[in-house]
Amino acid sequence: MLILPFYRLAAWLVPYIPPALGYRLCDRVGDLIFGFNLSARAAVMSNQRHVLGVEALQIEVEAKARQVFRCLIRNYFDQFRLGQLQAEDLERHVTVQGIEYVDQALAGGKGLIIVTAHFGAPEVVGQVLAIRGYPTTIVVEHIRPEAVFELMTRLRASKGIQIIPIDRPLIGLFRALRRNTIVGLVGDRDISQSGIWLPFFGDETRVADGAVQLALRTGAPVMVAFCRRLPNNRFYARGQPPFHVIATGNFAEDVRVGTERLMRELESFIRAWPEQWVMSVPLWRRWETPE
Repeated sequence: MLILPFYRLAAWLVPYIPPALGYRLCDRVGDLIFGFNLSARAAVMSNQRHVLGVEALQIEVEAKARQVFRCLIRNYFDQFRLGQLQAEDLERHVTVQGIEYVDQALAGGKGLIIVTAHFGAPEVVGQVLAIRGYPTTIVVEHIRPEAVFELMTRLRASKGIQIIPIDRPLIGLFRALRRNTIVGLVGDRDISQSGIWLPFFGDETRVADGAVQLALRTGAPVMVAFCRRLPNNRFYARGQPPFHVIATGNFAEDVRVGTERLMRELESFIRAWPEQWVMSVPLWRRWETPE
């Protein structure tokens, strides 16, 4: 399979490419994928249509979708740079707001669950926390082939992050929270297909509820965070004020209410910058119906 040699070549070559040149190349690659990968383009345009609404012109949906592919390829470029990127270089390019909320949450002694989306540069959130001395564990999709997953895990973990694939036992998340550290998850895609049906941008889809279940079982607070790309190839990372999921004794209802709150917060920044929502699989499948 050619994918593994390609990833290995990229991991070796990308750190030597000046970022300004690299990002320009990423944009051209993104344009090619938008033009020739019809299934991926259809998925992204479907997602963008849900965000922009039925009143949005088709030309606007296409323009946003094209930018999504550019942003997505830039994310891969940045991931391949992670292993060689010095902590001070990363800090210099990232503006962070809301770090005081992290400290306030950890003062409670039960850890902190940070939920983000496939938005902007999601990897940067965890990397910044790690280099600032916050032990962080993140849950990731277990991609195939295994050698590619292991390569990307080494890159992601290069600054000290602990990686747990979503299809492995998640006892490590409970242990991390008991150690009063940070657990990071993405909340805009139900990879395991075990979540609940809720409205997302006005239409029902299956959404991940693991973060809220974890919060209810551990008492850890939940924070929504995002990292937006800026025009000058810098980043703006922001953490929202954390909240506790209220336990009423009705676990299923508590999960639903807490997850609804999460989805509304995720919607707010995706709606503000839809071109940075790098969701490349269709979230709303018309042939699926809630049970």
